[in-house]
Amino acid sequence: MGTPRSLRRAAVLLAAAGLGLGLVSGSAQAAPAPAAPGTAGLLPVVFVHGNSGSAAQFETQFQRFTSNGYPQSLLFAYEYDTSVPSNTAAIADLGPYLDRVLAMTGARQVYLVGHSRGTTVSHAFLADPVQAAKVARYVNLDGRSAAAPPGGVPTLALWGEWQSPPAPVLGAVGTIAGATNVYNPDESHVEVASSARSFAAMYQFLLGRAPATTGVRTQFGLAVRVAGRAVLFPQNAGFQGATLQVWPVNPLTGHRLTVRPLRSIALDATGDFGPFTLAGGLLPARYEFALIRPGGTVHHFYQESFRRDDLFVRLNSAPTGTGLELFTPAGPRHVNAVVVRAREMWGDQGAGSDSLTVNSLGDGQPALELLTPLTSPRHSDRSRPDGQVGEDNAMFVTDVGAPTATGYGPPDQQTDLGKGQLVPFNALTFLAAVDVFVPADPNARGAVRFTLTPRGGRTPDVVTVPNWPSDQNRISINFRDDVTG
Repeated sequence: MGTPRSLRRAAVLLAAAGLGLGLVSGSAQAAPAPAAPGTAGLLPVVFVHGNSGSAAQFETQFQRFTSNGYPQSLLFAYEYDTSVPSNTAAIADLGPYLDRVLAMTGARQVYLVGHSRGTTVSHAFLADPVQAAKVARYVNLDGRSAAAPPGGVPTLALWGEWQSPPAPVLGAVGTIAGATNVYNPDESHVEVASSARSFAAMYQFLLGRAPATTGVRTQFGLAVRVAGRAVLFPQNAGFQGATLQVWPVNPLTGHRLTVRPLRSIALDATGDFGPFTLAGGLLPARYEFALIRPGGTVHHFYQESFRRDDLFVRLNSAPTGTGLELFTPAGPRHVNAVVVRAREMWGDQGAGSDSLTVNSLGDGQPALELLTPLTSPRHSDRSRPDGQVGEDNAMFVTDVGAPTATGYGPPDQQTDLGKGQLVPFNALTFLAAVDVFVPADPNARGAVRFTLTPRGGRTPDVVTVPNWPSDQNRISINFRDDVTG
């Protein structure tokens, strides 16, 4: 297999910095080289995601690393297909991936970080002494327990509420004997991978010193570099045949500010795009990433302003009318949207809940709260006949009709949060869906405001998007998982 462009981009960054390290070209690997000036003692950090995951769960952590001066060129995400039950391919491909990272960076070892299912992949990989020799230190994020550090590699194990004492949600306390085990019972499962507290512990463990900051510092200047992948979810295969357009938008409405996109990129089998330069840093610009899918439908992605270089943007999509789109009816009169955050959204914790509201601007109606005990519980409750799956990182907003024996009737232009989590989302961890009618306009001349207020009374985050009709459009809104204010 040739070298992915995500790895080739890192090679370009290294060369541009004048570091003189060995690079990878195609399948040929350069010999390892000594550590480069300015990176002495620093090793590549490789993140291995969990089920239904990608680099997105570690995107903020990567920016925390660079906020502390860690070279962008030493940060990597290993992504694999989690739509299959077997980890055989993921385990087998991790070794060659690390070989390419080592050859490219000139390092002799890496720091490996696994989350959830990624810890199962990592434990099996490290069981091979030849592979374990490639890893200097290992961080186990809320996943597998073990009777000893995997492969004998020095290990830090961080645990959230699923496996922390005194009352682990999953019923058993997580532990890796001989490792440093840290318990955070107030953190949810994905939050363990993305939190500032986890970053501080990882940084201390990997580098032997505390970080200068656990925040994402705004980059000095008015421009940032952006790169990432558009992928088929949850296979993490590149969306070959799609075209990505990048548009500047009005932050107040989400409407495009130009008649032509700033960028138009035909995607290949990797799904890679960038790096390219956008306004950001000290300039709070907003952008739409429009993924034109084969057949002409468009998946629109919106996010908050880029505060610093971000080479791990992920656009999760699917061919039109497949996957989860089968359960979010399309039509010309309503909007379909999904709100995503790599930190669980809680709706049943009273004053300790998050708040997520949707507001169609100009209709005279108040904003609607989407997170309730019924739609977004902190924990799953399988004892209920209708199910209640907690740990929600994505909230789908769609319009359905009355319940039927096989699902729901056609969209009825009515909101009914009393349905709770819609079928089949009520059986899917990390995902939820609600019946909310958001009116669409044929030309998307209106605007819809999504406001997410993190638990703890923090500053609300706002993303406003056009009211695209769902017969030809899908909308994804990505909120940052770090807490500001």
